[in-house]
Amino acid sequence: MPKNRFIPSLLAICAIMTAAMSCSLYAQAPDAAEDIRGPKALVEIPVPTKSPIAWWVGIAGGVVVIALATYFWRKHSRKKTAPRPSAIALKSLMELANTRDSLAADAFAERAAQLVRNYIEAQFGIAAPRRTTEEFLHGLTEKNQSSLIQQSQTLQPFLKSCDLAKFAGANLDFHRREELIETAREFVRSTSITPTS
Repeated sequence: MPKNRFIPSLLAICAIMTAAMSCSLYAQAPDAAEDIRGPKALVEIPVPTKSPIAWWVGIAGGVVVIALATYFWRKHSRKKTAPRPSAIALKSLMELANTRDSLAADAFAERAAQLVRNYIEAQFGIAAPRRTTEEFLHGLTEKNQSSLIQQSQTLQPFLKSCDLAKFAGANLDFHRREELIETAREFVRSTSITPTS
């Protein structure tokens, strides 16, 4: 074989071999889907957990219900346990009876009249403590409190006796003080049956 022909043949063989190797390498090249490392696992980004709104609304509603129940229970129990005006008046009259000897006549009369007037205000809703005796007795007829009007024959002499001791300096001996306390007690007992208005 002549030398000139050998070189192009050799070049042709090299070109064929290079082409064959390229095809072989291309055929062996991995696809993108067949990566050696394989697919990575998905990375999940943690989302902060949200408390359900209904849960918080339920807790707030429960607290409000408990607070309201406590309020009404206390209010109701206070009404139930509050002493009646007659009980307060009778207790105060007993305390006055225990101290009747140590008080001056005007101080004794002032306390006795004030106790009865406070009782009338609490029991019947008539503002009695700051009125004169005449104003107070006149107010009884305006308020149409039948039980008080019936007891006015007892109440009027009681208040007049207290006024005489307070303003005119009348002396109240032991028996007169005892009479005033007993009159006040009888007045409270006889009018306490009537419900408050």
